[in-house]
This record gives sequence, structure tokens and C-alpha cells, in this order.
Amino acid sequence: MYYNENELPAILTFAEAVEYLYIGRNTLLKLLHNGTIKGFKVGNRWRIKKEDLLEFILFCRIDTSKQ
Repeated sequence: MYYNENELPAILTFAEAVEYLYIGRNTLLKLLHNGTIKGFKVGNRWRIKKEDLLEFILFCRIDTSKQ
């Protein structure tokens, strides 16, 4: 398990992203399919760049702080 962003690999697998975000598989799939989190496929497997995952987290922090 990764506890901070410095430990994350440059490209995460689907399972690593689920574990890091502490969300369900279906939730991550929904976020990938609607473009909220940028990802790409290698064959039929999702991959997510570290910077795209961190950008999503930052966006969520900014968005929730406005409320």
C-alpha cells in the first residue's frame, strides 16, 4: 500500500489506484469512463499516470473547500 505520493509509481495499475484512492472498482471505472480521471488502456487493462491521479485528488480538495 502507498501512503504518500512520493511512494507512487509513475504509472499505476487499476488495482493500485483503487487502493490508493480507497474507492470501489465500479467507482473508479465510472470516473475513468466519464473522463474525471484520465487513464489509458494497455490491451484491456487500465493504467493511470501518477500526475493524473494527483491532479484528480487536488481538484477534489479544491472543489470541496468551496462548499
